[in-house]
Amino acid sequence: MTIKLSRAVLTLLQTIADQDDGHGILFHHAPCGRWRLDGTQYTVNDRTFHPLAALGLVDIGNGHTDPVKATAAGRAYLAGGTK
Repeated sequence: MTIKLSRAVLTLLQTIADQDDGHGILFHHAPCGRWRLDGTQYTVNDRTFHPLAALGLVDIGNGHTDPVKATAAGRAYLAGGTK
């Protein structure tokens, strides 16, 4: 069964997968419950991470300071596979 993700969630997953070289990518806390991708102006609401983490499509580590990594399941989802 394929799970349909919202556009914002799918964009975040694609961004993480594109930027992650295996060591993860950093997001920094931004105002109003948002996170900013290190070195960019890309910001995303905190809640956008929730479905990705719950489905195991990304690894958010401790959820505050750890790098965010695309999982094999996340990459498979983007490639058209299933969760």
